[in-house]
Amino acid sequence: MSLRRKLENLIGEKKYQSLRNFRSLRINLPALIKNYFLDFILYINHSNIFFKDNFEKIEADIILKYHSLEKGFLHEKIKDRFGKNNIVILNKLLKNKEVILNKNLSQISSAYQIMCDYYELHLDRGIDISDYFDPDEYLLYKSLKSSNTNSVKNHLFESYFDKSNDNFKNFSNSRSSVRNFTDEKIPIPIIKDVITLARNAPSVCNRQPVKVYYVDNRSQIDEVFKIQGGLTGYSQGVKQLMVVVSDRNYYYSVGERNQLFIDGGIFLMNLLYSLHFYKIGACPAHWGLNNESDKKIREILNIKKSEKVISLVAIGIPNGKFKTCKSSRRDISEILILNK
Repeated sequence: MSLRRKLENLIGEKKYQSLRNFRSLRINLPALIKNYFLDFILYINHSNIFFKDNFEKIEADIILKYHSLEKGFLHEKIKDRFGKNNIVILNKLLKNKEVILNKNLSQISSAYQIMCDYYELHLDRGIDISDYFDPDEYLLYKSLKSSNTNSVKNHLFESYFDKSNDNFKNFSNSRSSVRNFTDEKIPIPIIKDVITLARNAPSVCNRQPVKVYYVDNRSQIDEVFKIQGGLTGYSQGVKQLMVVVSDRNYYYSVGERNQLFIDGGIFLMNLLYSLHFYKIGACPAHWGLNNESDKKIREILNIKKSEKVISLVAIGIPNGKFKTCKSSRRDISEILILNK
């Protein structure tokens, strides 16, 4: 008789399993605490929360602020003097000597471009913004920018999905985040088709830990976006919402502590492609929020404690005419690192 069988006979199967679990806890708990602590230290040292001590962090602030302005340009009726606070911050950041030295980087160039677009919009309207955006600043940015493209892209519904059945290069490049929807709802059978296609996303050891909560209840959608706060000005037009979650039950080791975000992210991108294939507009909204926010959304949507929200995805039929952000991409030289 094996040692396992002898122990089970002596103390009972349940107690034996409890001892095994205790042994696993004793071995893995210190390692888990250590690794989370090291994650904590790395995040303190290298995230943008506490220290603005290098160019990458300055660039991150610039991207955050200029993209917020891009979204302001998407409204059908653009408000005068919108995003004033972001302009004030960008005026400080974009005159930084190191930023000017890197003026040809994709994201810096895009920031200079949108600042010029913003100034020219108000100039054309005869709106004085000199109290927070000086004409000399505009002339400086105009001399520094290397881009001459618009900060937004204009679309017609009839042509937006033209590439949805094209080769992958054209298909992928034709997708953008859509924020303007009609009141028409996508039928549930189509929603099921979307998920059926998206489920071919790879996951670690094929564990498939991702679930999608579908929401079309108006009050629930409002409550969720009130917590999330990222689609202000557009959330009222969202009639259908997908909430992508990863289930912690499917992960085994200390090293897999962040794997749920990787698997969730892979599925999310596949879901966005699937929506685009079925000619459905979509906008992923981040859920990089705290535990209190996680608790609130769990209560609203009856999400299990083991499940971590990865992203919200607003979906719908795009308006006949709509705009999306240009959201310029980094040059390949800023992404690809060739180790030789």
